[in-house]
Amino acid sequence: MRFLNIHHAEENIGLLVSALTGTRPAPDELATAYRRAISRMRPIPAPETGIEVSFKDSKWGEHLIENRIFENIFEGLADTHATLREKWERDLSVALLHTRDLVPDLGRLVDLVVTDIVFFSSKNKGGGSGSHIPGLVSMSPGDEWAAHDFAESLVHETVHLNVFIADMVHGLYTLPASALEADKFRVVSAVKFGQMRPLDKAFHSAVVAPPLMYMQSKRGETELVDKFRGSLLECTDGLLDKRELFTPYGQLLVDDLRAFAETVDFDLVERSVSSLEFAHYEIPAAA
Repeated sequence: MRFLNIHHAEENIGLLVSALTGTRPAPDELATAYRRAISRMRPIPAPETGIEVSFKDSKWGEHLIENRIFENIFEGLADTHATLREKWERDLSVALLHTRDLVPDLGRLVDLVVTDIVFFSSKNKGGGSGSHIPGLVSMSPGDEWAAHDFAESLVHETVHLNVFIADMVHGLYTLPASALEADKFRVVSAVKFGQMRPLDKAFHSAVVAPPLMYMQSKRGETELVDKFRGSLLECTDGLLDKRELFTPYGQLLVDDLRAFAETVDFDLVERSVSSLEFAHYEIPAAA
């Protein structure tokens, strides 16, 4: 599954940087070049290194609220007191270590793609990311979240951000996102059970399922595996039925996803994250 592969992400980020700056970065300059390049696309620049954490009263918090970005997690929005801020920052640090230890190359993917996290205290719990703000994750942690919950939420949003980059570089769909909102292009969600969603959103609901199922299985949990096994098949049925709405690259990702949905093979997830077999995509020559 190329959308999980660290090497493919590096290749795509190199292509993105080249498109934005006109220069292809050397491998040891990729992370810095990525951050400088995406800063051109954002109202607030990315930090040079690491993940910058902020809260509701930060520039990012104010920007997201003012522009109603990720407003689904703004219900019951409240200030975050100092003790909770400190706890969340500690939990995030442990979550990053947990991910790097559990699946090292998935940790590398998080470290490469994510540049900023904005924490909110709100009634609706969860995370958010968007194609128009590369590198940024918003998060409203649950009251009972453990470190692995932070880790899984962060990986969830990392995969979304990684797929957004792939879409920028290669294109996933043959129609614009606005057209995919039409009822005839909707597909059942892989994670919001029974809910029909626009094709692009249904696809994004499916790509986050394999890594989360894998992470839970690695720590001996089966809840998500049991939940998503059937819904992921149903979602990929719908994606395959609308195969013509995907570009050749998009079809490749759908086929990768379907291979997992049919088998729930965690060896495939391991290979997908780290193996060079998923690294390269040859862009088709123009007709």
